[in-house]
Amino acid sequence: MPPIEVELKDRAYPVITGAGRVKRLSALLRNHAPEGRVFVFYDARFYALHGSTVHKALKLPSERLFELTLPPGEKTKSLTQARKIYDILLGEKMTRSDFILACGGGVTGDLVGFIAATLLRGIPWAVVPTTLLAMVDAAVGGKTGVNHRRGKNLIGAFWQPKFVLGDLHFLHTLPFRQIVCGLGEIVKYAGLTGNKMLLQLKEYLRNGDFYNERFLAHLIESSLNYKAGLVTADERDESKRRFLNFGHTFAHAIENAAGYGRLLHGEAVILGTAAAVETGILLKPESEKYFREYRVIIEDMIKLVPRRRLDLKKIMGSMTWDKKRKKGTSRFVLLSRPGQPFIVDNPDKKVIKAALIKTLTKYQSGGGQYA
Repeated sequence: MPPIEVELKDRAYPVITGAGRVKRLSALLRNHAPEGRVFVFYDARFYALHGSTVHKALKLPSERLFELTLPPGEKTKSLTQARKIYDILLGEKMTRSDFILACGGGVTGDLVGFIAATLLRGIPWAVVPTTLLAMVDAAVGGKTGVNHRRGKNLIGAFWQPKFVLGDLHFLHTLPFRQIVCGLGEIVKYAGLTGNKMLLQLKEYLRNGDFYNERFLAHLIESSLNYKAGLVTADERDESKRRFLNFGHTFAHAIENAAGYGRLLHGEAVILGTAAAVETGILLKPESEKYFREYRVIIEDMIKLVPRRRLDLKKIMGSMTWDKKRKKGTSRFVLLSRPGQPFIVDNPDKKVIKAALIKTLTKYQSGGGQYA
């Protein structure tokens, strides 16, 4: 897969993804961090499996390398954890000539990127995404942040990395649930981009090998090309980039209502995407004929999401704190048909409730044990 450039007004950075790409890490660091120390933060689970591989690829002398592991899971993405990292880095007398590298999934990238954005008013950083969700979405675009008890990602900053380097080999050791989590963002992109990617996703699901690098490479490339285009046009999420929130107003509320960590972000996105599709159809009934294929794909993916007890009232209440709200406005990204997103402000709550009921009914009827 060729590198994908995220081109901004005054700078650009590459997103490099493929098999064995970790070998390029040393050369990238020589280019972007020629002096100073490199502070590497690993997701602890990833470090146990691949930490030695990354360490060897860094090719840095010990006096320039500082490595630290972070607890896995959504609870790590907090101000409490950020405070601990600030204390460590300030204790090490970090300067702006140093460099930060995040190796992990979306939680690691969001948290470490937030630290890079806010410490000393900005430390250069880069990302080695190690999960499918991070490779396909979270690592690209410069959104960093932590959660608040009121909602997900409510505290954060835009801080673009110097590069993103994803190695498909790392995906082979992911638990299946983490693959499904990444597919949540992929099914979102399939809806946003339209029929070509829907066909790619349909063939991937039909193949049945969820770790197949060839299929995953095509899906990742299609997703990243779409996202890179929107980030280039709208770095700070003020216009077209908002389309990337398709399904996420529902998903963040579902995560919050379930209790952070009980459903992974991508699992909630699968449910949120289903609810967004149903909302669009309820608002534009004439569009239903365009969603036959997409609905089948989403419903197949809902069956992969572990069962959790979800309270409709809690989900509706959680939407009050979604970060996409503006001046009291609830904003939803919907589809007229696959490939044609549009934004609706303050849709009728009865429509939102009906879409959620329809989605939760499909989810609850999918079999499996509740926990």
